[in-house]
Amino acid sequence: MKLLDPTHPFFKPLWRRVLTVVLPALWGGVEALNQAWGWAILFLGAAGYAAYELLIMYDRSIAEAEAKRAAAQAQREGDEE
Repeated sequence: MKLLDPTHPFFKPLWRRVLTVVLPALWGGVEALNQAWGWAILFLGAAGYAAYELLIMYDRSIAEAEAKRAAAQAQREGDEE
């Protein structure tokens, strides 16, 4: 199970994906400035994970989801015949 589902329609616009990465990164910076290192690492880690899933791997995740959807469609059409 993924924490973030990049195939969800909410994440289709680029600005939402970028905002999902930037907000926890900024908050991690605030926590680091306040020397709350545990929270800073937590939020910066969440931002890094979001960046990986929503920016770096986004196109691959969408392509895999479409391939699965097409295979399921072909399977259903094969079962109907």
